[in-house]
Amino acid sequence: MTSLLSSTLSLIRLNTSRIQVQDIYRNCVASSSRTASSWVGLDSLKSPKGANVPNTRYGRGQGSTKGGTSGRGHKGQKARSGNGKPNARFEGGQTPLHRLFPKRGFVNFTAKTFAPLNIPKLQEWLLLGRLDPSKTITTHHLVRTNAVHGLSHCSGIKLLGTPDPTLPLPPLDLELGRFSTSAAEAIMNAGGKVKAVYHNRLALRQEVWPEKFEGRRVKNALPVRKADIEYYSNPKKHGYLVTPSTPSKQTQVV
Repeated sequence: MTSLLSSTLSLIRLNTSRIQVQDIYRNCVASSSRTASSWVGLDSLKSPKGANVPNTRYGRGQGSTKGGTSGRGHKGQKARSGNGKPNARFEGGQTPLHRLFPKRGFVNFTAKTFAPLNIPKLQEWLLLGRLDPSKTITTHHLVRTNAVHGLSHCSGIKLLGTPDPTLPLPPLDLELGRFSTSAAEAIMNAGGKVKAVYHNRLALRQEVWPEKFEGRRVKNALPVRKADIEYYSNPKKHGYLVTPSTPSKQTQVV
């Protein structure tokens, strides 16, 4: 009895589901031109309402509410052409903060920066065999052996300090940008020679990387500024522009 009831209920459910599917299919089938037009196709695609907003047209009459002054009002800062937004430091016309405070000092645009090199570092490199004391040691050798790590924003190398007594200091022939008084005296006391040589930016690049200038060598430029000319012409600074003084002619008194 129970099996008969269950089979009867299943048949009823199956029939009702079939009826529902048929009704849905009948409603979806295009039986007239009106139902056919309800289907979505390439010819009936369109954007939803409010998706496309036309650009506001300014200056086309008062009826558009954006004519005449184009919604900017009459005169004033925000009515002018441009973005109407001054920079962040603008304070509405009052004296800005960067002009209220007094200034002290100046930046010397002719100042030169030299990479420092201490004599003990030079002695260590000589002891390790990275530098050859029998040859003239220039900026090229010091940079390429990493005694000085690059010359970015520098005008050369300056030798500083005093020698380390625990390390040997053979006679050296040095040609660098500048020398301190103590460093120059130490090298000359050891039997060496020092010469301060001027390099501009291009000549300094050629000095460090000569392989990049093969076939287009550049002549080293002479110093132009008065301070540089006086420095490299000063024998106390061991400048390379120093010329040996010629003996003065003695006048004979009759």
